[in-house]
Amino acid sequence: MPEEVGHGPSHLGVIAHTAAFRTGGNWLDALLRGLDHNRTLLGALVDEHLPGVQYRWPQGTYLAWLDCRELGFDDAASDEMTEGLAVVSDLSGPARWFLDHARVALSSGHVFGIGGAGHVRINFATSRAILIEAVSRMSRSLLERR
Repeated sequence: MPEEVGHGPSHLGVIAHTAAFRTGGNWLDALLRGLDHNRTLLGALVDEHLPGVQYRWPQGTYLAWLDCRELGFDDAASDEMTEGLAVVSDLSGPARWFLDHARVALSSGHVFGIGGAGHVRINFATSRAILIEAVSRMSRSLLERR
């Protein structure tokens, strides 16, 4: 295979990038407005439906942190983080609970560092309906836990 084929953008990739830069402004603006709406919506949903959970307002991303420490989950796997053994697929504490009892997949905070224990990370770059459904399921699972 010639070097120029394996190292660098493909011809179609260059065409796609050119089109995106020339005509993608409106799409990008709409995307950013949608993310801003979902960021605000998630904060309102957490405040209303997830007592004991603190919403950490994200800065410049579509991933938000939820502080679930007040819920009292055992985040035992966070001890592994001090030894560098945790990986993103390791679920513990609130992330394990929400997957098992609400069928909502979140990232365990402990894999992102020691300060992440008791936290979960949620991706809000989705539809409004899915975001509402996810928080509703999480809320119901916490009611069943009491």
